Amino acid sequence: MTKNRSLEKSIVGFIEQSGFDSCSLHEIKAGRNSRVYRVDGVDRQALLKIYHRHPSDLRDRLDAEYSFLELMAGVEPIPVSSPIQRDDRQGFGLYEFLPGEPVTQISIADIDQAAAFITAINKLRTSEAAKRLGLASEACRTIDEHVALVSKRVFRLRNAVISQDASSVSEFVEGNLLPTLSAIISNICSAYDAGVRREPVSDQHWILSPSDFGFHNVLRVDGSLFFVDFEYAGWDDPAKLICDFTCQPELPITAHQAARFSKTVATWLDSLDLMRRAEHLTPLYRLKWCCILLNEYLQEGRDRRFHSNSAQLDFMKLQTAKAKQYFFQHLGSS
Repeated sequence: MTKNRSLEKSIVGFIEQSGFDSCSLHEIKAGRNSRVYRVDGVDRQALLKIYHRHPSDLRDRLDAEYSFLELMAGVEPIPVSSPIQRDDRQGFGLYEFLPGEPVTQISIADIDQAAAFITAINKLRTSEAAKRLGLASEACRTIDEHVALVSKRVFRLRNAVISQDASSVSEFVEGNLLPTLSAIISNICSAYDAGVRREPVSDQHWILSPSDFGFHNVLRVDGSLFFVDFEYAGWDDPAKLICDFTCQPELPITAHQAARFSKTVATWLDSLDLMRRAEHLTPLYRLKWCCILLNEYLQEGRDRRFHSNSAQLDFMKLQTAKAKQYFFQHLGSS
């Protein structure tokens, strides 16, 4: 039996065990890290995700997403898909299918719905189920941890492009990303002394975070927003949530929208320092997103894209152009 035939048999068995007597599969091309399918049954639909696993990436994306959605299942008015079934051995997750449309334009009302979603899920923070959740992917509890996280990404990318003799990207990393990283760290050190940079976020301000949060992971269903993709979810610093929401390049928000979201979350948490911390960390996370756009130069990034069946043709060149455009738009020419 071929590998694909064996996978198909495993998928069919899993779906049948989940209560679907007869169904058809239709691959959805939106997945970047996972293979995603719409499951059409006789009288209902579901979403199947086959999660990517890699020896160098120990994150359990299935457990992170499924556990996060289990916590929120049935809680109104949290607008998410309900989990149906999981198979940890094979890396399968089955979820309620949301027949919505991707967001193309972002209004202030959408920003307010996004902020309301964050406050709604964090009403569950004190529950025993919430306490059992793990950390979000790349969670940071101190300013120094944020700096170390992004620095590691930049230097890892630098080593990767040097080993591949990717001269144009290497020049971009050496001539733009590294000097900008140094300048950002200098600004952060000027704003906070060493003791404050090592001080952890208080438990009061430690939140449940979707992590990869932005309108690229939102569906509009009958005029309302539904939030999807929690593969990196868990406990984290709200400043990191604000930075990623502000900085994600796929469906960007305006400075005014970012400020409104930040103020709403900070007001809910009663933490004006949160807005200041997020403001100082935002350039650092702009730099992080430059590195994410260049993940194709890392073997792990290429493997994820291959697993999700995303197009491969000339993808490195495309992503390099996107990273440079993003950098010069947000971080200048230095």
